[in-house]
Amino acid sequence: MSEEQIKTRFGAVGVFGRANSGKSTLVNALVGEKVSIVSKRPQTTRRRILGILSRGQDQVVFCDTPGLHAIKNRLDAFMAREIETTAEGLQGAMYLVDLTDVKPEEDAAHLKNLQTWLGKDTPLYLVLNKIDAPKKADPDGVEKAYDAFAAFATKFRVSAERRTGLESLLESIFGLLVPSPHAYADDLFTSQSEREIAEETIREVILEKYYHEVPHSVAVMVEQFKERENGKTFIEAHLVIERESHRKILLGHEGEGMKAVGSLARERLNGILGRDIYLQLWVKVRPNWRKQDAWVRNLGYRDR
Repeated sequence: MSEEQIKTRFGAVGVFGRANSGKSTLVNALVGEKVSIVSKRPQTTRRRILGILSRGQDQVVFCDTPGLHAIKNRLDAFMAREIETTAEGLQGAMYLVDLTDVKPEEDAAHLKNLQTWLGKDTPLYLVLNKIDAPKKADPDGVEKAYDAFAAFATKFRVSAERRTGLESLLESIFGLLVPSPHAYADDLFTSQSEREIAEETIREVILEKYYHEVPHSVAVMVEQFKERENGKTFIEAHLVIERESHRKILLGHEGEGMKAVGSLARERLNGILGRDIYLQLWVKVRPNWRKQDAWVRNLGYRDR
C-alpha cells in the first residue's frame, strides 16, 4: 500500500531529560490518562513506558524514559540502555528542563549524548517545564543558553501539572506524524500489561508514603495475578528492598504500614483496572540487588 493510500498517520516521540524534570507528569497530561507513576524521588521511572494518544486518524506514542543520570550499578546501566534504545527510530524528541532546577552543565552533557543516539533528521524540541512556578529561572535566558547545546527545531514553555501550553505542543507533535497504520488499538492509552501496571502502582504508593524513610532501591515484583470465580482479581506482590532496617520501616508497628500501603494501592488499582482487587503484599530483603545482574533481570529490568 502506498503512502497516498494510507489514511491514518502515526509517530513515536521520545521524552528525555534529567531525573525529576517532569517527564512522566507531561506524558500523563498529554495522553490524558495515568500512564506513568509520579514521585518527587529521582529516577522514579526505570523503564521505557509508552503513552498512546489517538485522535481520529492520528496516533502518537509518547516514550517516557528514565531520567538521564550517572551510572552507579547494574540497574542504572539498564536504565541507560533504555534511554539509548528509545532514541532510535523516532519521529521527534523532546528534552525537558525544569525551570526551578536548571543545571546547564549536566544538561549540556546529556544533550551531547542524546544527539548521538537520535537520527540525524529527528527534530528535537526544547520544552521548559513549570513555567507557572513563582520561583523559576528566566525562560529567555535559559533558551539562549541552551541554544549552544543543541540545534532545537523549536521551543515550548509549559506547565505539565497545570496543562498550560500543551495544545500548541501537541499541534506541533501531530505535524511530525507520517502516513502509517496505527501501532495500537485506538482505545489503548498505554502498552503496559495489567501486571506491570500493578507493580508500578504499588511502587508509587510506597514512594509517596515513605518518601524520606525508604530509599529509591525499593522494587515490586508481582508473583501471582489470577482471576477468581467470585469475580475478584488476586494479586500477590513482593516488595524487594536492600536492608533489613527498611523492612521494619515498611511493615510499621504491628504491620500497620503494610496495611496502609495495601489499602491505598488496592483502591487505585480498583479504579485503574476497573474491577475488585484482592492484594497480598510481602516484604523481601535482597542485599545490593541493584548491583546483581540476576536480580536486576528477575525484577523485570531486562533488555527488550
